[in-house]
Amino acid sequence: MAPRGPAVILLAALAAVLGACAHDGDAIRGSGTIEMDEVDVASLVGGRLERLNVIEGDTVRAGDTLAVLNRREVSADLEAQAAEAQRAQSQAKDLQQGSRPAELVIAREAVRAANADLALAQAEYERTERLVKNGVAAPADLDRDRAQRDAAQARASSAAEQLRLQEEGYRRQQVAAAKQGAVAAAAQLQGARSRADELVLTAPRNGVVLLVNYRAGELVPPSMPVVTLGDPDSLWMRVYVAAPLLTKVHLGAPVEVRPIGVSKPFRGRVVSIATEAEFTPRAALTEEEQANLVFGVKLVLDRTGGRLKAGLPADARILLTAPGGSAGGGASGGGASPASQAAGPGPR
Repeated sequence: MAPRGPAVILLAALAAVLGACAHDGDAIRGSGTIEMDEVDVASLVGGRLERLNVIEGDTVRAGDTLAVLNRREVSADLEAQAAEAQRAQSQAKDLQQGSRPAELVIAREAVRAANADLALAQAEYERTERLVKNGVAAPADLDRDRAQRDAAQARASSAAEQLRLQEEGYRRQQVAAAKQGAVAAAAQLQGARSRADELVLTAPRNGVVLLVNYRAGELVPPSMPVVTLGDPDSLWMRVYVAAPLLTKVHLGAPVEVRPIGVSKPFRGRVVSIATEAEFTPRAALTEEEQANLVFGVKLVLDRTGGRLKAGLPADARILLTAPGGSAGGGASGGGASPASQAAGPGPR
């Protein structure tokens, strides 16, 4: 029998090291390391770290303030946008309300004054016209009085039109434009507030401070994590299942996880099954070569109350028959293809 090639031997060794599962009667066994969900807390705008409220190991709750950054141009922009929004809103409200009572009084008095000037100019014109007909006044005087009368008539018409506009209010287009300007200013103010909120970093969830990446006074670039949080109640591990056993694993199947040195197992379930093999020989023809194909299976542990820690090596058993005799995951013995059973991302 010809010896296997070096590539196949290496792949088999790697699969064994990564804890490819073995069939154990009513369960599939595997090994791995317990991991913890981690969250990086960063700012979209960055700035100088003004205050740091936590140290590594602190327990925080969702909404707690972790750090405060300082960026003066962001604060100044917020104040400017707030003032602009107030101005635009006041202008829109003023146009919508129309003319004030005092402005209407002024417009009416202007009409009365213009009409009085027109009456006087008309009387002067008629008197000069009679004098010219009698040969007492020169025709030039009549021309002058006629021009004064026409000018007074134009001023009276203009004053009357101004009064009509004041009584009708501003044009609908002007009011609509002012309203749209107020909406735009409010949107810009919201954007400025959002940028300002990025200067205060709060905990997005309950957890423990794993890392503090900057110190007070340091300059933090945008999107760089200032604090890394971990959730000790959100633990998981990944095991690798050989291809011949993969059809026996189903989403939601119960699992038992036993850390090294612990006698009582912890419960969990299967939450995702990789759709692509981790190690793929060029040609998987024999049963031995097929066994070199392994797929990552993610297991999530039930809440442990802090009894388990991330980084602990552990053995896992994926139960094919749930306690009480029901089939794990509710699937038939034949099983579906891994692609149809897997939902969610592959290996993290």
